Amino acid sequence: MSIPVRALATSPALLVLLDYDGTLVGLRSRPELARLSSRRRGLLESLGRTAVVAVVTGRRLAEAQQLVGIPSLGYIGNHGLEIAYGNRTWVHPAAEKSGRDLRSALRRIQAGAEALRGVIVEDKGVTAGIHYRLLEPSGVGHLKGIVLEEIERRGGRLRATFGKKVIEIRPDLDWDKGRGVLEFMRWLGPAADRRLIYIGDDRTDEDAFRALRGIGTTVLVGAAAWSAAEFRLPGVNQVWSLLGELAVSRSSQKVRPRPRR
Repeated sequence: MSIPVRALATSPALLVLLDYDGTLVGLRSRPELARLSSRRRGLLESLGRTAVVAVVTGRRLAEAQQLVGIPSLGYIGNHGLEIAYGNRTWVHPAAEKSGRDLRSALRRIQAGAEALRGVIVEDKGVTAGIHYRLLEPSGVGHLKGIVLEEIERRGGRLRATFGKKVIEIRPDLDWDKGRGVLEFMRWLGPAADRRLIYIGDDRTDEDAFRALRGIGTTVLVGAAAWSAAEFRLPGVNQVWSLLGELAVSRSSQKVRPRPRR
């Protein structure tokens, strides 16, 4: 069974949901190095003329908007806790209230990890990322211990999730990329003929895969042993091949997205 490209390409109302790191760009040693080429940005902009396209990322909203650089797209940042589309921007109200706890935890984690070379502490406003791609493997266990001890100290107000060489710290809320995507879809309003595709590569994308089961096409990028996604692509280049095929096909048919609400 293969990805239903033809059905997606001919849909009058198509929603394309894309993770950023590991999906649209390869993973880099430092987060700020993961940038789109001008050619790929142009392709994404072209697809956005005939479909609703949204970037779904663990990065903070403003950073995702700056990196992608296409104002007309939708953006779901901080694992669904921030959303922007058109003239509308939303931040989960409970997440905003967790700021003091998060800042305090980050200061203590940064102090505890000071002796570990290669750790990058990223404050993303309502969440944080502790990156250790540059850390020697022998120090990873120690770093995880520091983070988990600080999470425990917060008495259930924060939680940690583990991705590819990153520990994400978030408010302990029943909210994730899947919930963020469903909220974004609510913004778009009902469309009986809408088709959607979600493409992602990390553990945090599994929440979206599960939320969209039976609703749309879900695609895992990479070779993870297990995934809730229905389909797989080997890597970033194959993602862009698929997006290019969709963009060309929809453009040739002069398909137009529904107006924004």
